Amino acid sequence: MNAQLSHLVQLQHVDLKIHQLDVQRQKIPKRISEARLPLDQAQTRLEELKALIEKVTAERRSGEQDLEDHESHVKKLRTRLMELKTNKEYQAHLFEIDLANKKKDSMEERILLAMERGEEKQKELEEVQKLVDEITQSFTQEKTQLEAQIIELDQELEVLNAKKQDVLPLLDKPVHTRYTTLKATLKVMVVAPVREGTCGGCQLQVPPQLIAEVKRADQLLTCPYCFRILYAEDSPVAVPEYSTAPKKR
Repeated sequence: MNAQLSHLVQLQHVDLKIHQLDVQRQKIPKRISEARLPLDQAQTRLEELKALIEKVTAERRSGEQDLEDHESHVKKLRTRLMELKTNKEYQAHLFEIDLANKKKDSMEERILLAMERGEEKQKELEEVQKLVDEITQSFTQEKTQLEAQIIELDQELEVLNAKKQDVLPLLDKPVHTRYTTLKATLKVMVVAPVREGTCGGCQLQVPPQLIAEVKRADQLLTCPYCFRILYAEDSPVAVPEYSTAPKKR
C-alpha cells in the first residue's frame, strides 16, 4: 500500500466531514431568520395597531372637543332666541337651531363610531400582543437550540481541523500540492473509491487494467475522466474512526 495514498484517503475523509459540517453550519443563520419571520410579521401588525389606535383616539378626542364647542354654540343660539323681536327672525333662528342640532347628532355619531372602532382595535391589539408573546417564547427556544448547534458544530470542526493538521505533515509536498490543486477544481471529493468497476466521484466505468493497478495501490492513479485520485474500496486503506468531541484543555 502506497503510504501517501493512505494519508490522502484519511485527509479526504476529514475534508468530507468538514464540508458536511460547514454546510450544516452555513444553513443555521438562514434557519434562524426564517424562524424569526412570523415574529417580525406579528410585531409589525402590533405596531400598526398601536399607531391606528393612537390615530382613532386622537380623532375621537378632536371630535369630542368639536362637539363641546358646538354645544356651546347651540347654547348661545338658544339664549339669543329670547332676544328676537319679529316672528320671522324667530322662525329663522329656530331653523338654524334645528340644523345645529342635526349637526350635533352627526358629530355624536362619529364620536360613537370612533369609540367602537377604538375598542375593536384595542381588542385586536390584545390578541396580537398575546400572539407576539407566544411566538417570542417559541422563537427564543428555537434560536437557543440553533445557537447551541452552532457551538456544537464549531467544536466538531475544531477537532476535525486539528485532525487535518495532523495528517498534512505526513504528505509529501508534491502530493499535497496535487491534492490542493484538484480540490480547487473539484471542490469536495478529490480521492474517490472504485466501486464495482466505477469511479466513486464521476460514476463512470473505469478501465479493467486501471482497476487492477488501483488495487495494487503502489502508486497514485487517477480517473481518466474526472482526474480524481483513485483507491480500491476494499483495499486496506486506514481511515480511523475518531471522536469529534472537543479536546480537553
